[in-house]
Amino acid sequence: MFAAWAIPCLFFLVSVCLPVGAAQESFVVRRNHRLGRRPQEYGPAISSEEVEVNSPFFIEMPIDHFSNTTMNNISTFQNRYWINATYYEPGGPVFLFDSGEQDAAPLLPYYLQEFHGLSATMRLAKRYKGIAILWEHRYYGQSLPFPVNSNTSSEEWQFLTTEQALEDVVFFANSFNSHANASDVNDISDPLSLPLHPSIVPWVWLGGSYPGIRGSLLRVRNPETIFAVWASSAPVQAQVDMASYYKAAERSLTRNCSADWVAVTKHVDEILHGSNDTLRTETKFRLLKARLSGPGGNTTGAEGLTMQQANRTSNVNVASILMDPLDFYQYYGFAASLLPFCNLLETRNFTLSPLEGGITSSVEGRAGIDQAFDAFLVALAELDYDSIPFQDDPVTDRSWMRQYCSEYGFYQRGDPNNPLSIETSFLSLDLFQEQCNDAFADHLPIWPQVENVNKYGGWDMNVSNVLFTNGEFDPWRTMGLASIESNSPHREPSVIVPTCNVAPSFPSFFGLTHSNMVHVSDMRVLLVPDSNHSNFQTVGFYSPIAQEPFYAGLGLFQLALDEWLPCFQSKEPLMKA
Repeated sequence: MFAAWAIPCLFFLVSVCLPVGAAQESFVVRRNHRLGRRPQEYGPAISSEEVEVNSPFFIEMPIDHFSNTTMNNISTFQNRYWINATYYEPGGPVFLFDSGEQDAAPLLPYYLQEFHGLSATMRLAKRYKGIAILWEHRYYGQSLPFPVNSNTSSEEWQFLTTEQALEDVVFFANSFNSHANASDVNDISDPLSLPLHPSIVPWVWLGGSYPGIRGSLLRVRNPETIFAVWASSAPVQAQVDMASYYKAAERSLTRNCSADWVAVTKHVDEILHGSNDTLRTETKFRLLKARLSGPGGNTTGAEGLTMQQANRTSNVNVASILMDPLDFYQYYGFAASLLPFCNLLETRNFTLSPLEGGITSSVEGRAGIDQAFDAFLVALAELDYDSIPFQDDPVTDRSWMRQYCSEYGFYQRGDPNNPLSIETSFLSLDLFQEQCNDAFADHLPIWPQVENVNKYGGWDMNVSNVLFTNGEFDPWRTMGLASIESNSPHREPSVIVPTCNVAPSFPSFFGLTHSNMVHVSDMRVLLVPDSNHSNFQTVGFYSPIAQEPFYAGLGLFQLALDEWLPCFQSKEPLMKA
């Protein structure tokens, strides 16, 4: 859910409006800086007739766990959570699913009620007779210490930190009844009265993306609170420079599509960096026109576009149009989100047979690149990315931006030194930082303070009772323990279940990499068609692209819990009434 990272404005970057006049304010280049470009669980509303009503609970939470600060006469806020006790029996574990950087409410039907499928949280609750909790992160959804908008002050933002948010979970867990008397366990109207204190029952954390980071940090930081963790797609290495994000996407491409995409990106960057003003304006115009046009040669949407407007559009906004096909890659993967584009590109809109070496190999020199650029523009127009429904949550966008600007970084810059770059070099570290400074004027560190996260180990984290799962082509894998990037330690996952409370032998780690999968492919599975998720034209939180990762990840974590749970030592055996 990090994103990925994520990234992430993971959505991961920001929404960049093209400055071509008031009449053209709808021109937007979507980028993903959310952990992971995680379009939220929005879409057609789910009616109360379709799923059981599950009312939220709230716990009064200190805004500052460490100094008892009061701000504007406020010292506490209400943090939201939900409970499903369908399978709960006295002494059963707590399975907490963390919603991370978003409003948690839209996740409720899928993760606590298994609408149209199965969730790991509920399957584990059923198997181990536990209770399931959906937890909302401070500064998201309805868990707001202060209103979140452009007027939120630096003093109000100071409480949105990694440490405060982690301590929220510790405070929450310790607020449950620590007396092991099971007389009223069937009454969940007052959840905190249940005998669920982490000293008497094990707390098991499940989270993907940023919540995966949080779970692994808590296991290092508070092992007395969080007994075991399944961290899916967790980019535990916070890093300002995340040029690696699009390397994962490029590796998933067919080689002819990669060759042409790389060539077109370099071609456009060179023109925009060049001194030929006429060629630069013409190139901008063609890219903007492709973005505004639709399938079948429909250019109605571009009728108002002029050369003057194109000329005024910034280089970065124009060059970023080349990355439109990547907007939904993180969750849909190559086959669902990039293959349709690559097919259009390589067949020149199905008019020619694809070439193994790509269009650029068909003619030597500039002519081949020009032909590839022409085909690229047609493919952009034919897929019509602007027609895909998409809904931002301004609270989520601003709160997550605050987090990555202050502590996580993950700036997905273009790397001009990468010979296989499909990301424009105009997306620079300085540009990311400038956007952060503009959004949060005068109260940010010079660069994100990634040491606040990496002090728990980062890539070198070696922790017990944690399963790390990743998708082979997940862009956020590059910052996870399974990273294969040149600057990573190149650690290898092992499916051998470690001894309870004993970290695996470094540099191996307990984990699984799902072949051909992308971001958080394994924490739930669709079994029935769902308009929120099964149609690419209606993008939801994520759309599982295969069922196997869910069953593989769940099965491995169950094997681990079978080994680990018996070693949990309750300080007070649960007494039957």
